[in-house]
Amino acid sequence: MCGRYVRRSDKQKIAEHFRAGPNTADFPLPESDYNVAPTTYQPIIRQSRETGDRELVLARWGLVPFFTKDLKDVKGLSTINARAETITKAPTWREPFKKRRCIVPVNSFYEWVRPESRSDDCPA
Repeated sequence: MCGRYVRRSDKQKIAEHFRAGPNTADFPLPESDYNVAPTTYQPIIRQSRETGDRELVLARWGLVPFFTKDLKDVKGLSTINARAETITKAPTWREPFKKRRCIVPVNSFYEWVRPESRSDDCPA
């Protein structure tokens, strides 16, 4: 299984809704994406280090731990989900949880499930 999400708004609408500064998004972006997968680049809202204002930027979905020297080092490491009960203790999540937060504009989310792994409890 792999977590996916849907983003239905374009960057202009996202920037307006979250009051991100003007002209902060200088990157191409489709108006919507109904199958956003981990490791793809998507818009986020974060606080600018220089001005402290909100800015819209493109970022890779999934946490790249701050101690990572190369993206190859996180190959096979699931960094798209954190457990609430361990987020303040786990080294991968502890520092980002304290200092590196952002807003990820998402309209809905879902999980891919292979048909052979479905249980009888899972709706068709």
